[in-house]
Amino acid sequence: MVLGLTLAACGGESPATTPEAAADTLKTTDNGNGLVNVGGKLFSIPSPVQAALLMRKLGMPYDASLPMSTDSAQRFSTNGQMALAMGVHGADLAYCTIHKDGQRALKILKAVEGFGDKLNLKSAFNAELMAGFKKNIGNEDSLLRMGGAAFRTVDRYLKNDQRNDISAMVLAGGWVESLYLTIGNTGAKLDPRVIDRIAEQHKSLDNLIALLKESQAPAALVDSLQGLAGSFDGVKYTYTYAQPTVDAASRTTYINSVTKAEMPAETLEAIIRKVRALRSSITA
Repeated sequence: MVLGLTLAACGGESPATTPEAAADTLKTTDNGNGLVNVGGKLFSIPSPVQAALLMRKLGMPYDASLPMSTDSAQRFSTNGQMALAMGVHGADLAYCTIHKDGQRALKILKAVEGFGDKLNLKSAFNAELMAGFKKNIGNEDSLLRMGGAAFRTVDRYLKNDQRNDISAMVLAGGWVESLYLTIGNTGAKLDPRVIDRIAEQHKSLDNLIALLKESQAPAALVDSLQGLAGSFDGVKYTYTYAQPTVDAASRTTYINSVTKAEMPAETLEAIIRKVRALRSSITA
């Protein structure tokens, strides 16, 4: 679920038509969101793969200290804690894979497999998947596809068993970790494109909170995310309309209007501080 969400376009020069879903595709748009169906309601949440692809595009350096350690998984005892940690590892898996750290990615996948066993999701991480991961340890596209396939299987099992609360918490862990990895150990000035990506998460965060409420997730997690959402209120958005472009041959309309975000320094600092605090509470 975390790595394999199908992403729809939502920015400048984006087709207005809905593209047909392609299994395990890596051809995603920069500003895509994934659609999650819970209880008949759709929630738009970005995939962690998007954050990892942005980091690669910007040439952001790999920081091996950022992903959560796989050595102390036993500290997560409740189903909710394990689901959040599973989501965190899903984002870390994409991060390490994009940066060609196959050995670390394999350790993360094994840790996810352990959580899957405890959450009765053992079939999602079978011997065939692990063997394929080892075989393709140097092929990042194949690793992303296999990781995505495993997490989509997890999502199906959870939804079929009506365990929407666990499914939503896996997604929440992945969203928080993706933002945490995007921010990184910021000491230098952030790339403006990274700041734009952070600002774009305001709507996604609102959707995530609504999803968790719909799934009756723990109030403490919802409260923490609502506190983070309050910091996003300082972001100012400007919408500029542009005439759509119609490609008659492909029967596709391209949306050229652009929404820009302006984030004051104090707003960015508050968001970074709360994201790190939230991530620490998940991984503690």
